[in-house]
Amino acid sequence: MKDVKTNAKNITLHLLLLLGIFSTIGCSDDDKTTVIPEDWIQISSEAFSTTYKGSILERDFVVSKGVKSSHIYIISQAEWCLASIENGSKVNIEIKESAVIEERKTTVILIYDEQHQVSIPITQGAAPAALVKEIKFPTELLGQPLGAGQTFDLNSVMQILPENAGNKVLNYNITGDEGVISITDGILKTLSAGSATITAAATDASEITADITITVNNSLPFKRDLWTIDTSIRYENADKTNYVPDNTTGLPEHLLDEATTTYLSLAKPGKTVNGCNTPEGHELYFVVDTKAEQTFNYFIWSHRSSNSMTYLRIWGISIYGSHDGENFDVIQESVPIDYSTIENKIAIPESTYRYIKAKLVDWSDLNGITSGSSLQVAEFNLGKE
Repeated sequence: MKDVKTNAKNITLHLLLLLGIFSTIGCSDDDKTTVIPEDWIQISSEAFSTTYKGSILERDFVVSKGVKSSHIYIISQAEWCLASIENGSKVNIEIKESAVIEERKTTVILIYDEQHQVSIPITQGAAPAALVKEIKFPTELLGQPLGAGQTFDLNSVMQILPENAGNKVLNYNITGDEGVISITDGILKTLSAGSATITAAATDASEITADITITVNNSLPFKRDLWTIDTSIRYENADKTNYVPDNTTGLPEHLLDEATTTYLSLAKPGKTVNGCNTPEGHELYFVVDTKAEQTFNYFIWSHRSSNSMTYLRIWGISIYGSHDGENFDVIQESVPIDYSTIENKIAIPESTYRYIKAKLVDWSDLNGITSGSSLQVAEFNLGKE
């Protein structure tokens, strides 16, 4: 009986000890919720203004009791405005010199958490206008022959320096063979075989000019250096890519790199490859932005040359055109593509569009051959004959 009482006493002591331990843990400082007051920081939110030359701006601040200044961080919403915190009590803002001839604005934000933030507006004055010092044609036009029928918007690709030049309007003059090229309101069009020189002249008082010689070859397809491509899908992989990564290739831009060993890769509808799944029934396509209205009557489609498996190749497409990238017109539907030949030059009705959509409509799985999980295309181009 004595042993039973002794054991009961020991159990009671152990329970009391455990309760004491848990009580101590539950009341630790680490578990206490810190209440951040509304006036967690005392700092002026008055806007900063500075001149185009740039400057160093400073503003002191004090935090309320219980607020740890080491928890405060600062962000700037513009690369020309660099913000930092010094010694937990001062905001430093470095404004870079501006070459922009317009006033520019941004905001610096002091942050403790999502509910406790202070914004400081920043305004930098406009830089004075300067005379043109240099005119540069895009490198994509230098020293390379162009196909007939192509259009380039010089207004968007000419480089006029310095950045704060007050008047960036250019005049263009053409010399050389007649009927080779035309320029209207900065829109360059290649017309027929021959060679011509373009002189671009500043229209301010600088008298700066630049020249380029354009050679047109009727047998060449279009030059694609300025073009961009997007696809119909965003995969649920880590990088949310619009293509299937395949070692160093698979990217949309590999359709434009003059190589048939690199390629755009997409997962077949209903299949998964390298962690990328295309849902069953999804209509796969890619859209090419040629950056200007192009007139064309054929396209070039090249299959991947480093793998001859026809179940990786596209057997047919429908092709559409658009002026705005949103509304597409049918150019030709269900165009067959020879999957046994690397390069295919295919005639289509003459059309003029900026955006070209190629919808994939035929491949091996639709013909009873279910091998392979991806569709690959190496090159895409347009031309005019």
